[in-house]
Amino acid sequence: MSEHEAFEVEKQAIERLAAQGYRICSVREHLEGAHVTWAHPDLPGEDVEQYVGTASGRKWFSHILIRQLQEQRSA
Repeated sequence: MSEHEAFEVEKQAIERLAAQGYRICSVREHLEGAHVTWAHPDLPGEDVEQYVGTASGRKWFSHILIRQLQEQRSA
């Protein structure tokens, strides 16, 4: 799978979780990627952990995190 195809798969998974109402609650970065933990405000204890390995995928979840923080700040 090419880097672009891997990114597209990661992006779709990130978008799906965000659309379902999950919010990023923690990120563990390391040299080979990042583990992102998503939590749903209506489903306590039902966290979803996602591995993001591409640089573009890491930028994309950062974009989602910034958007979530901006929404939280303006609420």
